[in-house]
Amino acid sequence: MKQISYHKIEKHRLAGVLVFTAMRMERMADNSIFKPLNLTTASFRILMTLKEMGPQSPSGIMDYLGGTKSNVTQRLNYLAKKKLVTLIHGAEKDKRRSLVSITDLGAKQIKDACKLFEQKDLHIENYFTTKEMQDFLRLIRKLNTGLDQCEISINSNYENKKK
Repeated sequence: MKQISYHKIEKHRLAGVLVFTAMRMERMADNSIFKPLNLTTASFRILMTLKEMGPQSPSGIMDYLGGTKSNVTQRLNYLAKKKLVTLIHGAEKDKRRSLVSITDLGAKQIKDACKLFEQKDLHIENYFTTKEMQDFLRLIRKLNTGLDQCEISINSNYENKKK
């Protein structure tokens, strides 16, 4: 596969380079880690979110990870069918409300994925010095703060157009 030489494409803005890089990393993870475990990147992200944050509502997962209601619902139903998560439906008053939690099997899938990460040696942080990693993580946090502001602005513009 040909690799994009970003240093030769001066017109690329940061967002474009980040998108292409993220897609490449996701493709590598899908092929090396998730497909052997019959997972997708989206499924893994949901499992990790539940492992780290505890039980969540489907809308909470959607708010945290993004995506559409139908995509999240489809993914949760798949994970429930595979017994990687449990869907606990609400009380008699409102059965539409549900809570999603990770199962022991789901936690094992995360552990297995982490082992594959180790075996495949996909630790790109090994290519950076400790100082470079600290700087990079600081810049990523700053980037996410900027993205938060961009998202607020986009949502605000969208809401104003609806009025």
